[in-house]
Amino acid sequence: MPSIKTTTPILGDRYYHIFNRGVNKQNIFYTEANYIYFLKLLDQFLTGYVDFLAFSLMPNHFHIILRIFNSLDFNTILFNEELKNRSIQKERFSKMNLNDQEVVGKLVVRQLKKLFITYSMAINKQENRVGNLFDPKYKRLQINDQDYLKYAIFYTNYNPEKHGLIEDFKEYRYSSFKAFIGSTPTKMNRELVYELYGGKNSFLNYHLVMHEERAEIIIE
Repeated sequence: MPSIKTTTPILGDRYYHIFNRGVNKQNIFYTEANYIYFLKLLDQFLTGYVDFLAFSLMPNHFHIILRIFNSLDFNTILFNEELKNRSIQKERFSKMNLNDQEVVGKLVVRQLKKLFITYSMAINKQENRVGNLFDPKYKRLQINDQDYLKYAIFYTNYNPEKHGLIEDFKEYRYSSFKAFIGSTPTKMNRELVYELYGGKNSFLNYHLVMHEERAEIIIE
């Protein structure tokens, strides 16, 4: 069974459901540009570290389904550092075993932290606010079972409809669903997700029927 705890460690070669909301359930997205900026930061900080399987961004919370890479490329993680820090971090990274699952997990956690801080600073400046934007401890659910993983991807895509933001989740702008029914370039790993469901048609069919909510494996 998966574990629904904020303390669940992130390790390489694992699947995770990542969730966070605004502090006191306040909004974290205020404008269309905010949604776009958050997606840009996901790409900036996590490409080269994870496969993106699903996401859904809503006014006061988000869901992301990821597969953590089982190893990392030295040049990729160095490139993610600010130019002024690269010479310092180069020696540090060169001493790491980038094939070790714990090391990979710690570096992914580091990237997530940088993502949240960068986004929070931008929104605080935009909204003339101070303090935490997100709940301090984001939740993560390690998913160890293929059936749970398929449901978690569906649940993430369906979430905007569940919360009454739209009548049909398949039309929601800020989720990953449209990336899987289209053919334009995307950061979503279409091949991995289609393989999980047994093909594109099976993915679509799974999303065309309702599934009983599995409260024991859902984080909100």
